[in-house]
Amino acid sequence: MSQQIRVLHLEDSPFDADLIGRRLTDEHPGCEITWVQGKAEFEAKLEGPAFDLILCDYNLQGYDGLSALKLAHGKQPTVPVIIVTGTLDEDQAVDCVKADATDYVLKSRLQRLGPAVVRALREAAEQRERQQAEDALRQSERRLQLALEASEVSVWEFDIESGHVAFSRELGPFLGYTAHEVPARIESWESLVHPDDVKRLRVALAKHYRGETARLEIEYRIRAKNGEWRWLQTVGRTVRRDAQGRATLMSGTHHDVTERRRAGEMLRLQELAIDAATNAILIVDAQAPDFPVVHVNRAFERITGYRPDEVIGRNCRFLQREDRDQPDLERLRVAIASGTEASVLLRNYRKDGTLFWNNIRISPLRNDDGVVTHFVGIQSDVTELKQYEAELEYRANYDSLTGLANKNLLNDRLDHAISFTDRSRRKFALLYLDLDRFKLINDSLGHASGDALLKTIALRLRACVRESDTVARLGGDEFAIVLHDGENVSWIASVAQKILTEVDQPVGIDGRDVFTSASIGVCIFPDDGDRRDALLKHADTAMYRAKHAGRNQVCFYTEDLNAGALERLQLEADLRRALALHEFELHYQPRMDLDTGRITSVEALIRWRRAGGELIPPMRFIPIAEETGIIVPIGEWVLRTACEQMREWRDAGHSSLRVAVNLSPRQFRQPDIAATIRSILADTGLESRHLELEITESVAMHDPQATRSVLEKLSALGVLHAIDDFGTGYSSLAYLKRFPIDFLKIDQSFVQGVPDDADDANIVRAIIALGRSLEVTLIAEGVETEAQSDFLHAHGCHEIQGYLFCRPKAAADLAPLLAESLGHTM
Repeated sequence: MSQQIRVLHLEDSPFDADLIGRRLTDEHPGCEITWVQGKAEFEAKLEGPAFDLILCDYNLQGYDGLSALKLAHGKQPTVPVIIVTGTLDEDQAVDCVKADATDYVLKSRLQRLGPAVVRALREAAEQRERQQAEDALRQSERRLQLALEASEVSVWEFDIESGHVAFSRELGPFLGYTAHEVPARIESWESLVHPDDVKRLRVALAKHYRGETARLEIEYRIRAKNGEWRWLQTVGRTVRRDAQGRATLMSGTHHDVTERRRAGEMLRLQELAIDAATNAILIVDAQAPDFPVVHVNRAFERITGYRPDEVIGRNCRFLQREDRDQPDLERLRVAIASGTEASVLLRNYRKDGTLFWNNIRISPLRNDDGVVTHFVGIQSDVTELKQYEAELEYRANYDSLTGLANKNLLNDRLDHAISFTDRSRRKFALLYLDLDRFKLINDSLGHASGDALLKTIALRLRACVRESDTVARLGGDEFAIVLHDGENVSWIASVAQKILTEVDQPVGIDGRDVFTSASIGVCIFPDDGDRRDALLKHADTAMYRAKHAGRNQVCFYTEDLNAGALERLQLEADLRRALALHEFELHYQPRMDLDTGRITSVEALIRWRRAGGELIPPMRFIPIAEETGIIVPIGEWVLRTACEQMREWRDAGHSSLRVAVNLSPRQFRQPDIAATIRSILADTGLESRHLELEITESVAMHDPQATRSVLEKLSALGVLHAIDDFGTGYSSLAYLKRFPIDFLKIDQSFVQGVPDDADDANIVRAIIALGRSLEVTLIAEGVETEAQSDFLHAHGCHEIQGYLFCRPKAAADLAPLLAESLGHTM
């Protein structure tokens, strides 16, 4: 900054004053700083010549920053004030903003002072420029008002038949003519009209004579007695017509509108000046609904890319698009509602969609009654400044090697997580991770290889967690991870195990595979600590337990959580081996046609019998299989096994029987699912018409467009489709009717209540009616009583499935029932 600026600095600490002064003069060599320590000196200086900038501490001995701020605004209202303080909590920051502080800077982040000073001085200069423009505009408006007040009206009467013109008073105030000098005939009057306007006047009169216009209203130039051309507005109408409807007499008024015309020209010049400004300027109507834009200058189009015709009449919110969660938007709304000035910083978007940071200062325009009629906004594109600030903030909060959060940002995220979860009474997990044998790798291969390894590990850690979780590098080979929603210990353990697996994979560095592993310690908030330091300490302790236990392990700080996590990890490990050990088996549950009593199909249901005979319930292992991805090979085994069994039943004479197989969410979303099923049908020799595929309603509606595409591919193979658990999700009928489905399975939660529960009965009747309108087969699940079966049959349900008819059985145990059904149909 080259210009000389005068700065008044209120600071009771000589050390801080010197530090801030040196910082300011280093970045702004042209500044002259006046330092005062107390209230008396501060007040005395404010009585003197105005400063360009005031810096003020918030916490002062015997005095406070808010009082100093209000005093400064009272004595030197146009001077920007920046609060420079050691600490400032959220409430104090809000108080400063409400007291109209230009900005605030923490002493711990003085690197923000330079940009803040530049911004404050720029805004002050813009405010002065705007004030001058507003003063000039008000003066122009006042001149126009005086001119209109001074104008007088002359009433005229024109006898069309005789051509005689009479006036109610002399035209001295208008044109300077006396009563004897005023032309008494229309021809003489026209001789005073400007030659370029005579034709317009005659055409307007002729149209009115013929009744084409309700009244005559025209502005034209007329020569005054002193030779000056003045603008006259003539307004009148026909007051008498003859029997044939011809106009015979007109009456009206003359108004001298010369000053108004001149004022309009002045306003046009002012608009040209606004258009020539380098900052974007827009004016909105404060009286019309939704504050529409009424004017923008050329700079607005240059900065935003929007033409005036694309903006006029719209509210400015379109500049934020969907990015409405901005704190300064509320400040802007408050200022508009209260009719006050405000300076805010917003994220806006150009017409091409690119983001730019917009510093906008709005000011109200009031009429003579003090009512706000318009708001003027001056916009500045401060994107480059924000990018500079963002770069400084990034360096302060992110690790330069890996791009992960550093310890400073981790502490902030932990404090935020503690505050949020404490209020919501929820939990989160902190994982402390240390690479095993990293020092050996670093020493033997060199620091460059060590850095490459750390960057790869950082990418793998990010890939193992959600976007909302935090991964930080604490230094060296130590990392920390904050997992939100830590209620499910099994899920935390699975994430930790996933991290161990990913870290254990080889890393290619300079043509060789480098191997490392990790030791992870886990603690839970608030069970293992309710403060940040305690959580870090306890997670670190748990990590060292993992190292002492042999490395490449996960240890929870709490022993009982360790036991639960280890059990879950053991179950996952056993599940991965279950296919190879042939521990899975299929049971089948038949479906019965309510009209014929015959078995139409059987549903394949997986069971897991571990070595030793322990039967693991599906609800215990299916979620783990889905979460880890093991469900894909398991699901393929189920499909293949069910198709092989169905082919045996077909060969045994059950030519109309079908087998239904459930597809898991992950399995259904596999890009090659159609190819997999085609291959299984070909390998097993089963015709596609014997296979039904079931997906739940929630899976179907997760991505309706993708669901429709997959179902159409499967339909092309000839297989049938069923929507399972119908009624428990949120189906859109618009999509449901476009799905190529053959069956709707009514969820057993509704079936169990019929016929006694009126709500369940109404729901089931509605689903049946819907299914029939879609022309699909309706199947009721979980039927256990004759009353339920009778109700369903009476209301048009086609098939039932449940314990009333048959429990799930192994294929061999089901053979007699299938044979009986075959005999029944024959």
